[in-house]
Amino acid sequence: MNTPLHVLVLEDSAGAANSALDELEAAGHAVSRCHDSADAFPCAALAEDGQCPLDAGDVDVALDVRAHPHRQPSPLEDGVACALRHRLPLVVAGGAALDPYDDFATVVLDRPYDVVDACVHAAEGELAGHTAVATRATDAATRRDERGAEVAVSVHRRAGTLVVDITAPASFDRRLKTTVATRVTGALRAFDRHARGIDVVFNVG
Repeated sequence: MNTPLHVLVLEDSAGAANSALDELEAAGHAVSRCHDSADAFPCAALAEDGQCPLDAGDVDVALDVRAHPHRQPSPLEDGVACALRHRLPLVVAGGAALDPYDDFATVVLDRPYDVVDACVHAAEGELAGHTAVATRATDAATRRDERGAEVAVSVHRRAGTLVVDITAPASFDRRLKTTVATRVTGALRAFDRHARGIDVVFNVG
């Protein structure tokens, strides 16, 4: 079995995500909701003694189950915007027709069920936006020292922490690695201020 995930589950209408919730829990994954009932307001963070599931910083992926095509998000989908602000990968299940999240989703499914593999794929895959930010920061830090050097950068999220894998030539000395790590960490922190931590790992390519 894959490493258990923490999945934030949303839905466009009450009960739309019931099957997906059952599947995720049966597979051993933890799930959180933004709403404890069919009421769109208040959300979990505003309920008495409530807390936003995103505050802990350990959500791996957001899943939005859409039973009906809408050009605009429904009130119960308000947590999708919050998840995207936290730079989390998003899985949209239920079809791409009139999907307002088309430009933001990591994975889109044509069904509201059989969602586990898609959530795992989105959570464990490379974070494209983060990787682009880290690559630009690496290029800026190495331009003067390592002209033409082949450097590969990839960013993944693990239990809320961003793990940056940088494959660099053996000529990268400690000073240059420190410079790159500092630049990359600063750039990623500006891009994703909600990440629990940032680990930069160097590999020799």
